[in-house]
Amino acid sequence: MKKTITNYELRITNLNLKSKIFLFCLLSAVCCLLPSQVVAETREFELTVTDGEVELNGTKFMVWKYNDTFPGPEIRVKEGDVVKVKLMNKSSAKHGLFFHGLHVNPRVSLQEQEIIVDPGYEYTYGEFVAGPPGTHLYHCSYNMAEHLSRGLYGAFIVEAKDEPKYDKEYVYIFSDWNSKSAKGEGSHELGHPMTIMDNDITTINNRVVKGDNPIILDIKKGERVRLRFANIGHLPHKLKFSKTFLVTHEDGYPAPNPQKQDSLTIYSGKRFDLIVTIDKTGKYIFSHSITMPESAAQKLAEPDSGKHAAHNNHTANTKHSNNIIKSKEVPVVVIDVRK
Repeated sequence: MKKTITNYELRITNLNLKSKIFLFCLLSAVCCLLPSQVVAETREFELTVTDGEVELNGTKFMVWKYNDTFPGPEIRVKEGDVVKVKLMNKSSAKHGLFFHGLHVNPRVSLQEQEIIVDPGYEYTYGEFVAGPPGTHLYHCSYNMAEHLSRGLYGAFIVEAKDEPKYDKEYVYIFSDWNSKSAKGEGSHELGHPMTIMDNDITTINNRVVKGDNPIILDIKKGERVRLRFANIGHLPHKLKFSKTFLVTHEDGYPAPNPQKQDSLTIYSGKRFDLIVTIDKTGKYIFSHSITMPESAAQKLAEPDSGKHAAHNNHTANTKHSNNIIKSKEVPVVVIDVRK
């Protein structure tokens, strides 16, 4: 049977060699570009809130937990992923959800402000595209002064398309707790005045910072280590390192002029990404302290309005003062470098 040649096939057949090569290269380039334009993975997460209890420095705190963990489970996605989160409330109190530092769309932003999930109910927040890349947080959006102080937070990591190379990574969240409130002598309820002396316990993830129990990281000489630090608490947490580190990102954005430094103060709501590389064996210490002007402490004593600063960062008032309040420096993370 004789084959019928279409007009398209006839035009291709009559092309000269240069034209065929050009057409082949053009089609190949289009095929290579299409996947990066259309492939966006949809990531779905479920967070279940329950009542719980934790013991910190000998004091028992009534808390709420995400998925029965404190802090909540890490959410990790890639830049450009489509994210959908369902909140299920199996606790005895009302809760909401806020994506701290993430660029959500107007629909989700409105849901963060308006949606309150009653006990026994659930709610699925609208989809949003993950970004900017970096270290972020998620936490309860209802009565935040109390709910964040009772454990309802977790890390939300967005990996960049052009991630810097590193061998190991660790994520740490600082918070501060009021032992008086656990004993019924104080409160984190909305509008309750707070002072610098109220919060007398500091945690890094679920560990109390007290100097005799630092986190030990076993690292090989020359390894490139990424440390992600965030502060969900009220107080400014200062870190001082016995070596130097490089700050690569602040609040999800690349540092405009990365420089080596040996100390860093993480104010409330802030996040930093650090890179540490050590070429000599030994133990290198991150020491923790709380250092702030008295004027900032007085600022914390003002009643909490309970209003969330949208997706902006929370920072304490740092006006100059002759009086400085400083806690004792204690080891919080020890990097043990071996051969």
